[in-house]
Amino acid sequence: DAVYNPLYDESTARMARYSEAQKLLVEGLRVEAGQRILCAGLGTGNELTSLRSKEPLLHLVGIDISRAALRRARRKPVGKGPGTVCALMDVQMLGFSGGVFDRVLCYHVLDFVGEAAPIIEEFLRVLKPGGRFVISFPAGKEGPGLGAALVSHGFKSPQDTVLRRAGRIGRTMLAGLIYLPLLLRRRPITCTPSGIDALLRSQGAEDVVIVSDPIYRDHIASGAKKKGG
Repeated sequence: DAVYNPLYDESTARMARYSEAQKLLVEGLRVEAGQRILCAGLGTGNELTSLRSKEPLLHLVGIDISRAALRRARRKPVGKGPGTVCALMDVQMLGFSGGVFDRVLCYHVLDFVGEAAPIIEEFLRVLKPGGRFVISFPAGKEGPGLGAALVSHGFKSPQDTVLRRAGRIGRTMLAGLIYLPLLLRRRPITCTPSGIDALLRSQGAEDVVIVSDPIYRDHIASGAKKKGG
């Protein structure tokens, strides 16, 4: 709250791979006008902004356990605009009735929990039958290699001017500095594609597709809740 969230938007959120990931997440949800979307662990609200850019007529509900992150999300146009609600809430105990959301998005949240199964159960509980989800799972491949991959990917823009390249380098260095303390936390859970597939299907998911991100080094799972579920 004191360091990471205030600096996030000027560092990590402006890296090339982050912007690319945002687009892929939204595409995987296949949002349609009028739908109600849950963004679980919204951070500073960038997923909300991406969703609204894709489809303006959405009912967005963003939750997070960080008050600092929520304050930043609420300052953004999408966070204080009509059709958006930002609430302090734990993803492990969602305060919603069952089957109330058309879509559920959860990105880089399971990296900070001890067990994924109870959270996945909650996500599928609040999702409507036939509703879609996009959830990222940690692959247990964090460390210096992750930072190096992000930096290398961020410098692959030959069209950059000298000034833009300097700005890119500065943001990358800042992201690296604020990322270092995260390496000291308890190691995140490690998930495999087969384990993710089994977990999701055990909770009533179908049409599960899992893609491994070569840069962020996590697994992105998308699919739908069974219409009879």
